[in-house]
Amino acid sequence: MAGRAPLALAAAAAAAMALAACGGGGEPTSFTPEVEDNFVNSCVDSATTGATPAEESDAERICGCMYNELKQRMSFEEFKAADESLREGDQMSADLSATLQAAASACT
Repeated sequence: MAGRAPLALAAAAAAAMALAACGGGGEPTSFTPEVEDNFVNSCVDSATTGATPAEESDAERICGCMYNELKQRMSFEEFKAADESLREGDQMSADLSATLQAAASACT
């Protein structure tokens, strides 16, 4: 299971990213508390459901860590472009996949 955890969390993060910029008001232009809340909540929801659900407390810790890792690894413009691409159903790029997996590995 340990080898699959970063991959499962990367998938949860991808799902979260696809929802992170959604929310009330206008479109965010930077990493804001609302973007963080949306990302972490969506990530936790994705990580705690499915075939091998994570414990909610573990998911909250890891998803929060992943958000911070992603903030360090990509600009908000890259984050937003990935979000838009994933929401449109586009296939995840190799670069984004590698970034998500590296963030998940750093947090697990």
